[in-house]
Order: sequence, then C-alpha cells, then structure tokens
Amino acid sequence: MSIAALCAVVGVSSAAQAADEALVLRMSAERLAAQGQCEQAITTAQRARALAPNDAAAAAVEGRCLLELKRYSDAAPVLADARRLAPNDAEVAVQNVMVQYHLGNYAEAERALADAERLAPNDARTQLYKGLLLTQRAQEREGAEVLERAASLDPTADPYASYYAGMAWQRANEREKARQALERARAAGGEWGAEAERALVALDAGDVAARYFVRARVGMEWDSNVILEGDDVSVPDDISGKEDWRGVWSVRAGAEAFRTRNWSGGIIGGYQGSAHIDLHEFDLQYPTASLWLDRRVDEQSFVRLQPYAGYAWQETDPYLAHAGGELSYYRSYDEAGFGRLWGRVGFQNYLYSPQGPRSQVSRDGWEYLGGYEHTVPFDTGTTVRAGVVAGAYDAHGNNYDYATGGGYGGVRQELPFEFAVDLSGGFDYEAYQGHSFFDPDEGSSPKRRDKIWSAQAELERPLTDWLILSGRYRFRDNDSNVGPFDYHRHIAGGYLTVVWSE
Repeated sequence: MSIAALCAVVGVSSAAQAADEALVLRMSAERLAAQGQCEQAITTAQRARALAPNDAAAAAVEGRCLLELKRYSDAAPVLADARRLAPNDAEVAVQNVMVQYHLGNYAEAERALADAERLAPNDARTQLYKGLLLTQRAQEREGAEVLERAASLDPTADPYASYYAGMAWQRANEREKARQALERARAAGGEWGAEAERALVALDAGDVAARYFVRARVGMEWDSNVILEGDDVSVPDDISGKEDWRGVWSVRAGAEAFRTRNWSGGIIGGYQGSAHIDLHEFDLQYPTASLWLDRRVDEQSFVRLQPYAGYAWQETDPYLAHAGGELSYYRSYDEAGFGRLWGRVGFQNYLYSPQGPRSQVSRDGWEYLGGYEHTVPFDTGTTVRAGVVAGAYDAHGNNYDYATGGGYGGVRQELPFEFAVDLSGGFDYEAYQGHSFFDPDEGSSPKRRDKIWSAQAELERPLTDWLILSGRYRFRDNDSNVGPFDYHRHIAGGYLTVVWSE
C-alpha cells in the first residue's frame, strides 16, 4: 500500500472515530440536560461541537441549557447556529424567540416568532411570547387574549401565562378579566402564585399596576356654595354671589422606578385646577408630588411608605403648602376581600393672612390621622367598601385645634351596556378645643362642634379603551354650632377622563 493510500485510510478512520466520539458526547449531553445537570451538559455539548461543528442537535442542547440557566447572551449565538443547521427544528425556533425576548431584542424576537408560528403554532411557549410581544407594543387586549390561549394550551404554562394575561387585562382597564386571570395564577401556587396574589392586592387597592400611567380629566361643574357661606354671614360686596359654574381639570401620572420580588417603588405627580365663570378669586392651581416604597410582608400582604407634598394657589395668590407621609399595611383576605390599615402625619402651612389675632385664627399646624378600610368584591360585579378614620389637628391658632372621628362607605355596581354606578357617603365629627373667634357669642356659647355629612353618586361609561364619560353629584352638610361654619354645598358636573398605561 502506498504512503498516500495509507494516509487516506488513517484520515478516514480518524474522522469516523471523531464522529463516533461526537455522537457519544452529544448523547451524554442530552442525558445530562434531561437530568437537570445543565452545567455539565453545556461542557459536554461544547466538546461534541468541537468534534462535529455541523451537529445541530449538539448546538440545540447547549443552547437549551444556556437558556435554562438564563445565560441569554451566551445562548443567542449557539441557538442561532442550531437554527442555521436545522431550520425546521420547532424546538430551536421557539427557543430563539425566548432568548431574543429576554435580551430585549424585540425586533429579532418578532422575526424569530414567524418561524415558531410556522413550526409550532400550538406550542404554549409560542403563544406566550407572542402575547408578551403584543403587550410590549402596547396592544394590551390582543396580548391578553393570546396569553389566555397560551394558558389553555398547556397547564404547566398557566401560572405565568395567566399572570401576564391578568396584568395586560388590567392595563386595558378590564378589571374583572384581570381578576379572573390573576386568580387562576394564584391558584397554581408557587412563585407565580405569590406574584399573582400581590397583583390582586394591588388591583383591589386601585394600585398602580402599570410601569407608567397617566389619568387626565376635564369637566364642567356647578357649585351651589363656592365661598362656603354659612349662617349669619352675608356675601361681601365685592363678591357677586355664592354659586357659580367652573371648568375643572386634573392630571395624575406615575412611573414605577424599580421592582424586585420583595420591593418596588416609584413616583407620582399630580396637578389639578379650576377656572370659575364669575368668582375668579376662587380659581385653583394645585400641583402635588409623592413617592412610594412597597415591601412585601408575606404572600398576602405588603407595607407601603408614601411621602407627599403639595402647593396651592387661589387665583394667583399663594394659599397652602403642605408635606407629610403615610404608612399603610395592605392585606388580602381571599374571598373576604381586602383591607388597608393606615396612618398619616403632615404639616399644613396656610399662606394667606388670617382675619383676627394670629394666636387664635392661624390654621397652620400638624395633622395626625389614621384609619382602616375594607373592600369586598363580588362575582355579580358589585364592590362594597367601608372604613373608619380618627385623628387630631394641632394648629398654631387655638380656634383650629380639634379631634375628629368618623366613618364612610360605598358601593360600586357594574351595569349593562358597560355602565357603572358608584354611590358613597360618610360622617365626620370634629370637636374643637376652644370657642371660635367668629362666634358673636364667644365666651357664652358652647365650644365649636361640626357634624359633617357627605354623599356622592357617579355614573360612568367607557367610550373607548382610553376615554371615559361620567357624571357626578356631591353633597356636603357642614352642621356646625358656629354660624359661619354651618353651610350646605351641592356640586354637579360632567367629565371626560383619559387613561393610559404601559
């Protein structure tokens, strides 16, 4: 045998030996991956690929293990190789979508999704990531529907598919659908069940569930007693009357700054104002700001710390500056609803010059309030809520020192044709520590006592996913034993509200 022929035989023999060794290594890697030993599987698969660079299966098992270990940057080129070598491998196609999504390469994930839908349209993961990509484009309703389908295709995908569907339904302002999806995720238990429980607590609290949100309202309303005219008080000559029409507007926007399993936080800014037809001296400008920091206590509760501040003008004159903080404990009681125990401390600085001796009539001071409220939703579309509140106000002027206590309640009912009605009412009792400077019989009459009755009714209907039409009536009866503070007030108006979240 010639030297050339001998070399050829040796070369073929070596190549065959390498191929056999690569096959053994790849099979070993697959077995290790199936046993959950991904680190060893990756090393073994890499050795197999070094011997057989065109082995698509070895690339696939390495890529799958890197994906399972969340080493997305390492997994992406390996899975790209697997796709090049086996363009019709459905599993590789799905995994390519997953890795590109987790890298934040949404355009690449969209392109990979086309392959996954062609090769594995009924794979729950295909539908899951399709739904996630739709919500990434702010197509919340479409995304939620696809995520619901993913949950129905594979029970093992249900906890996280239902969780993300619930969050998407909530951002689409479909509270009942959000609740149903989140309750399915909660029933599965585990980590996703805990996340769903937290989301349900936030949903019941009317909490901020989106990463960003804006809620803006404009309206026109009539006020029967703009100046809060009480008994034994005549309207000043420079004021045309006590009732008026006004335009009103408000905007509230927030952003979640961070979220981990046990912590989250963010910022909320607000602004509201009014412009009267006649009584311009009562026009209001009122910006506010607050932060929030949430800490999970257990699977059914969390604590929130929320510092806040605001500043108000009447017409162009500074009226009020205030700042403080609120600490709340939120807890879900499953079918029994949801509760919030809270306390608040704040300082109020009134920026106008009071009439009378400052030691008596200065309203600047510290506010101390606390209370408990509970909300119970029912399957009939009815939500019932009630609460109690108590506290005190320590003012610089002794006319405004008081202790207070009261209660309130309400019910919201979903109606046919997407209408909803909300009814509420409450009572507060304020016991002032001294006689009022404004009481003409000061010294002989009892100390000031106010009994405050309030009621509200609101009817609303969404016109689109982002626009709500509503009408509202409010009533307040400030029943005081001091004439200037004894008054009634009726407010009725119509409003358009724009909501957006992401």
